[in-house]
Amino acid sequence: MILGHKSLVKLFPCFEEDIKENGIDLRLGKLEGFVQDNKIVGVVDDEKYLPETYPIKARNGMYELLPNNYYLLTVDREIWIPDGYCQIYLLRSTFVRCGLILSNGVGDNDYQGHLQFGLYNPTNHSVFVGENERIVQALTIKNDGTAKNYRGDYYESTKQ
Repeated sequence: MILGHKSLVKLFPCFEEDIKENGIDLRLGKLEGFVQDNKIVGVVDDEKYLPETYPIKARNGMYELLPNNYYLLTVDREIWIPDGYCQIYLLRSTFVRCGLILSNGVGDNDYQGHLQFGLYNPTNHSVFVGENERIVQALTIKNDGTAKNYRGDYYESTKQ
């Protein structure tokens, strides 16, 4: 079951201003570009090789997402997904209509930290996003109570 406004406000009070009918609007906190080099990127034998990034600076209160570029988006504040719940993330429809694509996953039971997503502009034009803009929507789902608590290393990589 996807949680609605009333349940979301109880579980995520620090996001109250950004809770809509069926989800939480997450705001852009930090945007990074990827360093182009010849290093290995990916996962081999469970060892992670993550690309280096560099900060993208906003100009005049907005970020310019260049055509055919991929970015790392970090949400503006930490989130804690309570035990018994998980989240699915979607790009807000306005940005879908601008042509952007969000690379995302599932927010696991008991995860705490700054969420990060891949954001790709496959178009042939720049797309502009305001600083601290609502960009991703989180849908919160109650699980059946058998999920183990999150114990991955993603939290360590998203500390700011």
